[in-house]
Amino acid sequence: NAPRSSSTPSKREDFEDRVSASTLMMKVFVIVSAFLALASAQAPPSCEAPSVFEARVLEVVPTRRFERIGKFSYDAYNQRFRIAEELVEGTTREYYDDLYLHKENIGYKFNLKTRVCEKFNVTWTFNPIEVPTGAAFTSEVYIGSSSAPNAGVLANIYAGQRTIEGPYTGVWTNIQCIPVTDSHNNPRDGFVHWNFYDVTLGLSDPNVFIPHPECL
Repeated sequence: NAPRSSSTPSKREDFEDRVSASTLMMKVFVIVSAFLALASAQAPPSCEAPSVFEARVLEVVPTRRFERIGKFSYDAYNQRFRIAEELVEGTTREYYDDLYLHKENIGYKFNLKTRVCEKFNVTWTFNPIEVPTGAAFTSEVYIGSSSAPNAGVLANIYAGQRTIEGPYTGVWTNIQCIPVTDSHNNPRDGFVHWNFYDVTLGLSDPNVFIPHPECL
């Protein structure tokens, strides 16, 4: 018999080549699958903010050197919200209960000390408390600690642009998309920062958006 040409692979060599190629493809598949799984695990769930809720809020407006802490009531469906400041006795400053009714273009500023009410026009656009379409997920963080059970809350940071007002940054809980912080610009005040605490969904008082009798 004629000797086998050295350029012609044996059946064993061909089998080994096929196994090697299959192994390489399997490794590539495993690596790609792991990468996609990791990317999927890192992507946050869709963040649909609650449309009606109550909370305590800290509002800071640096351009006006203004800050306040109060009870916050919010209704996105009817474009209205209310901030009733927490009254601290024994101080000389004034405290207000502010009601903003954007659909009616009317607002009320009620002095909690003097019981005097001022009615004003609401001419600026209602900004819903939500992740704007121009903002994107940037990272996830723990508020508190992740090193001990029940010591922290997983939250997601979003940043980008609002359509009109400019830069936006917000922190939202990973579960149920509860607002934690909201930093944005508005035409009236410039930069505004809100911290939300003790958030509860819904409204405990269905009449919370009715003005004080002194305002009517």
